[in-house]
Amino acid sequence: MRLIRTVAGVAFIGSVVATVAFPALADDIKAGSITNSPPMISYASDGTTLQGAIVDLAAAMGAQMGRKITFESMAFPGLLPAMEAKRIDIVFSLMNDTPEREKIIDFVDFFNIGTMLLIRKGNPEQVESLETACGKKVSTVQGSTQILLVDEASAKCVAAGKAAIENLQYAQPADARLQVQSGRVAAFLGNSPVMVYLARTAGEGKVFDVVQGHVYQPVPLGIGVAKTNTQLRDALQKSLNALIADGSYRKILEKHGVESGAVSSAIINGGANLKL
Repeated sequence: MRLIRTVAGVAFIGSVVATVAFPALADDIKAGSITNSPPMISYASDGTTLQGAIVDLAAAMGAQMGRKITFESMAFPGLLPAMEAKRIDIVFSLMNDTPEREKIIDFVDFFNIGTMLLIRKGNPEQVESLETACGKKVSTVQGSTQILLVDEASAKCVAAGKAAIENLQYAQPADARLQVQSGRVAAFLGNSPVMVYLARTAGEGKVFDVVQGHVYQPVPLGIGVAKTNTQLRDALQKSLNALIADGSYRKILEKHGVESGAVSSAIINGGANLKL
């Protein structure tokens, strides 16, 4: 695992962020994250510099708080255990704020997201929606909310007398996507901004498509914080709301082409009433 300081994007945010007063807090904030989900968070071509919307937001929020946010790369299933073990302070990643997760941690919601299906260019498996994937193989990320989505769709297939959907789960999104590219699975279910980005950029747009017209599980993404750490949670919320108010939050999202997921305010535990 690598500890990376979030320096990417500092020059960009420096001209648009006006610092506000915060309580004195010590030390860097250690954030756990998956680090292979562009345009939200991924390594640049040098293999060591992190970039993306989450990275720039973290740099801007850190500047607001006077406390740097650093990232540790880890697989998605390891994020909550790492925070429980106090190896990291927060989860700043593509983690959906759901009622089940709110039983364990608090969230500061920073983005709205959905699930889309990534398919091979030209759609040779003829996947028109998750509902048409009966009898096919799909891939998901271990521990993600997409697993339940597939399980529910598969149960409906079986109830209708059709073959079940086979769900292959992987620790890393990159591995799950590779199954689509290799033809092992018909589709990968992942977070909408990442799926759209990959369809547009992978192999100059010649590798993947996304299934249009079907966005599942609309849900907020949240920064995960231990329920006992209310001071840090509230400081993160305050810093994000300051960025939203002065317009720099939206400029960061626009820089990465994901402004459609912008929130109007940083809500704590906004996924409480979701039905997933």
